[in-house]
Amino acid sequence: MIFRLGWQEIEKYDAVILVNDSNYGPVRDLAEIFNRMDAAGLDAWGITENYGNARHLQSYFLTLNRPVVESPFFRNFFESIAVEESKQKICEKYEIGFSKLLAENGFSFASLIDRSVLDIPFGADISTYQNTLLQKGSPFLKRKVFSSRNFASEDLAQTRALLEELKYPLDWIAPPEALQEPLGEGGLGAAQTQSDAHAKDAADFQAQVGSPPATPLSIRAVVKRMLWPLYRPFKLRVVDRLAGIEHRVGHLAERIDTDGRDLRSDVGSLRRDFSELRSSTDGLPSFFVDVRAQVSGLAQGSRDTAAQIAALQAQMTALSRNSTDAVARLSDVQTSVAELHGHLDWVQRDILIALMSNIDLDSLKGFKCVTDYPVAYDSPDHIHPVGTVLDHTRHPRFIRACEDYFAGSGKQLSFLDLGCSAGGMVLDAVLRGHIGVGLEGSDISRLQQRAEWRLLRDSLFTCDVTRPFALGRGEIETFKFDVISAWEVLEHLTAEGVEGLFANLARHTRPGSIFACSISQVDGGFTEDGTPLHQTLEPLPWWQERAAKHGFDVLESQAFLPLDFARGNGNSSVYYRPAHSYQEKEGDCFLVVFQRR
Repeated sequence: MIFRLGWQEIEKYDAVILVNDSNYGPVRDLAEIFNRMDAAGLDAWGITENYGNARHLQSYFLTLNRPVVESPFFRNFFESIAVEESKQKICEKYEIGFSKLLAENGFSFASLIDRSVLDIPFGADISTYQNTLLQKGSPFLKRKVFSSRNFASEDLAQTRALLEELKYPLDWIAPPEALQEPLGEGGLGAAQTQSDAHAKDAADFQAQVGSPPATPLSIRAVVKRMLWPLYRPFKLRVVDRLAGIEHRVGHLAERIDTDGRDLRSDVGSLRRDFSELRSSTDGLPSFFVDVRAQVSGLAQGSRDTAAQIAALQAQMTALSRNSTDAVARLSDVQTSVAELHGHLDWVQRDILIALMSNIDLDSLKGFKCVTDYPVAYDSPDHIHPVGTVLDHTRHPRFIRACEDYFAGSGKQLSFLDLGCSAGGMVLDAVLRGHIGVGLEGSDISRLQQRAEWRLLRDSLFTCDVTRPFALGRGEIETFKFDVISAWEVLEHLTAEGVEGLFANLARHTRPGSIFACSISQVDGGFTEDGTPLHQTLEPLPWWQERAAKHGFDVLESQAFLPLDFARGNGNSSVYYRPAHSYQEKEGDCFLVVFQRR
C-alpha cells in the first residue's frame, strides 16, 4: 500500500496503521483502544510486545503517528526491505529491528497490553497465551491458535468460550490457506504432497470447529502465491521511484527556465553598471597621486609616534613590575605583623595567667617515661619531619570543655597529649592548673629546645606511642589520666601501629576516662622516597572497631562541640597565625571522643 500510494501521499496522513492477516478479529470495539492509546501521547504503539532477543512490538498491528512517518529513518527502513531466507530472519531484521530503530531515533512506543504484569515466561511468545490476551483486552486472536498443532499454550475450549462471550462468530474461524511452508528440493511433486497434507490438517480443523472443509489450492496457485511477495514490493518500489523522478525532473525544468530569465536580466544590469563605473573612474589616476603623497607624510609621522609609544610601554612595564613586587612585599609584611601581634597577644596572656594563678611548676615534676623505643625511628614524620618542627597547636577552649565535662569531680584533672609537637596543648592544661604531660615520636623539638620544650622540661617526653611504654609518677608505675588527646596523629600510623596505640591508651586510663582525637581523611602527600605521610585512611566504623577491642566506646554525649576540638575544625596548626593555609572542609576529618568502659 505504501509503494502503491507513494511517499508524498503517505506523509499527508496523521497516522499509518500496519496490519497483516495473521489474526482473527477485531473481537471488540477498536474505538476505545484508539482513544486510550492516543491519550498516552506515544509516537508508535502496538497490541502486544515480546522480549525475545530484545524488547519489541509485534508487527501484526502497528500504529505509527505522524512524527514517525515523517522521519527519514521510516522511509529508509521500508525501502531497504528485501526477501529473507527464513521467517526467523524476517523477525530479527524487520520486526525486532524496527523497534530498535524507534528507540535509537528517540521515539516513544509501548504496547496496549502490559506484558510485565502477566504471568508469562520471559522468553515465551505472548501470542501463544491466547486466553490471557483476550481477558486483558486484546482485540485480536492469532489464527495459528486453531490452525497449527501445539501452538496454543492455553485451553482451546476456554478460547471458544471467551469468543462466544465477546459475540465473535465461531463460524468465521476457518483454517488457513494450504500454503504453509516454501517448496523444498522435491519440486512440484513435493508441493503436491505438501498440499495434500495441509488439506488434511484443514479438514481435521473443520471437523473440530464444525465448518465445511476448504478446497485445496492447485500447484499453480501455490507457485503464484510464493512468487507474489517477491514481485509485488519490487514493482511498487520501482513505480514509486519513477513517479518521484518524474516530479523532480518537472520541478527542475521550471526552475531552470525561471533562473535563465533572471540571469539574462542580471547580465543586462551589470553591463549598464560597468559602463557607468568606467566613466566615473577617468579622474582617479591624479587623485591617487595626491593620496600617495599624503600617505607618505603620515607614515613618517606614525613611525615617530610608534617609537614614543614603545618607550612609554617599556616604562609602564617596569612600573607594573615594581608595583607587583611592592604589593607582594607589603602583603608579606602585613602577614608578619598580624602573626607577630597574635604571638605577642598569646604570650602576654600566658604571662598574666601564670602570675595570677601562681602556678607552681615544681608540683608538676616527678613524671618519667619508661620505654625501649624512645624515638619512632621508622616513622615518616621523623625521617622527613614536617609537622613535628612546624606545628604549635594551642586551644584553651578544649581544656575548658573538659573541665565542664568533669565538673562533678571537683578535682585537678590530668591531661596526656600524644604527638604533642611543640607542647602547646600541655601548656594550656598547666596554665589552667591541671597536670599536663606530652609525648612526641620525634626528638627534633627536644634537641632544638623548641617552643615549650624549654619551659616544660619535666612534662614533655619522646617515645614511639605505638610501642609499649609506661608513664609513671613517683611510686605509681603506670599513671591513669583523665583525658588523653591526639590531634591529627592517628592517620600517620600504620594499621598495626593503631592497635599498639589503643593498647597503650587502655593501660593509661581508668573507667570514665576519655580519649579525644581528630583523624584526617585526606591525602597528606608523600615523602621524597614515595612513602605516604598519611598511612591509614579508613572510615569511622573501622576506628570504632579498633577502639572497642581495647575497651573504648564512642561518647554519645553532646558535651563536646566541633569547635571544642584542637584540630580538624579549621583551627590553625600554628596558634598565632590568623589564617591557616589548610582549612578543613566537611568530611576531611573525623572529630571523635571515646570513653573508657
